[in-house]
Amino acid sequence: MDFIVEKALGSVPEYDFDNMSQANIKVIGVGGAGNNMVGWLYKKGIKGAEIIACNTDHQHLGVTGSDRKFLIGKDCTRGLGCGGFPNKGAEAAQESLTQIKEALKGSDMVFVCAG
Repeated sequence: MDFIVEKALGSVPEYDFDNMSQANIKVIGVGGAGNNMVGWLYKKGIKGAEIIACNTDHQHLGVTGSDRKFLIGKDCTRGLGCGGFPNKGAEAAQESLTQIKEALKGSDMVFVCAG
């Protein structure tokens, strides 16, 4: 049985792990549910990823733990949230598209938390 393992290990390519850079990973929470998720990750002390929160609700954003946070849809929601209306959330995202792109710029992987 050992010969199978040895043969398999013999065909594994060698990698120079010392010269590999770490992936730029970002986890972004969108809206109330998404902010609750990233807030939980942030409190757990997740390493190796930047935790970002974005929301239309200024008050909820203020109590969400994250490495970075920003309000979207300032003009269309005035920081008061979407009231559960997805169309209003889409409008807020469109309004703040430049801000969202800037927050995610340079990422190798992005995980979106929403609900």
